[in-house]
Amino acid sequence: MHLHRWLLALLLSGCTVFQLAAHEGPEHEIEALTEKMKTSGESAELLADRAIEYRLLGKLPEAIKDLERAVVLDTQSMAIQRALAHALYLDGKADDALATISRGLRANVDEPAEIAALRILRAEILRSKKDYLKALEDANAAIELHNLNPEWYVLLSDIQRLRKAHRERLAGIEAGIKATGAWILEIERVEALIDAGNLDAALPIIESELRESRIKSSWLIRRARVRQAQGKHEDAADDLKAALVEIGTRLNPKTPDLPLLIDKARALEMLGDTRDALNTYKTARDKGADDSVKDKIKALEESTSKPAGPDAPSPKAQ
Repeated sequence: MHLHRWLLALLLSGCTVFQLAAHEGPEHEIEALTEKMKTSGESAELLADRAIEYRLLGKLPEAIKDLERAVVLDTQSMAIQRALAHALYLDGKADDALATISRGLRANVDEPAEIAALRILRAEILRSKKDYLKALEDANAAIELHNLNPEWYVLLSDIQRLRKAHRERLAGIEAGIKATGAWILEIERVEALIDAGNLDAALPIIESELRESRIKSSWLIRRARVRQAQGKHEDAADDLKAALVEIGTRLNPKTPDLPLLIDKARALEMLGDTRDALNTYKTARDKGADDSVKDKIKALEESTSKPAGPDAPSPKAQ
């Protein structure tokens, strides 16, 4: 059975539907697909197509219902299994999602790319559950099967970051750059160098990008991280303020760009503006940011809920 091409691209990309631009008229598409099923009968393909439209509308329960029916009609489709698992995960049912993935992996299907896509999704879910060793195993296995998706290397890098395995993280990024040539991994390498404390290697790359890039805010934030680590707090604050000014000129409050929101939150947090940082992270979360943003929100909420001692500095001054 040939699935809708957009669905298949979605499944293999690792993206969430909420990060994709909506196409015209999901309501109309749902009506058309429903009518078609009334006349020609249900099929796994039609149900999967309708699930896409439901997810575009944020109607996860309806999407899950269609995908559960689609799995019954086509038990061998690992792509549909993954779509169902992903929808369950987004709906807060991580354990059900993991069970669905396990069933999909037991299917007698020799499709390496789809096996890899299932394993990378399981790695993402396991990361959210803080089971980093199992997440690492799945991410490595997925990349061994299908090594051309740079986003998968970013996930692998984040798992290694959480494990504080700096050497392995950098090695994985280098392998990803060699396999894909993706610029996003060049950026990830700079982040990894900073996290590892290899400031002398990171700073020249950052300075070069600041000279050559028209849009500088992300690189200003990275330089601020280096300067903070070097103890140059005033210089770091200058970089962060400059980044916020640029972000302010580019950020549309009605339809904010997710990476810009996260950069804004990060800069505010680094400046010690905890309340505004927390509110901005929450906006990013509501726009579909990943679990790292949710973890950041939790950490900031915990830090602000702790009673301050009589000599404790205010959050703004920290």
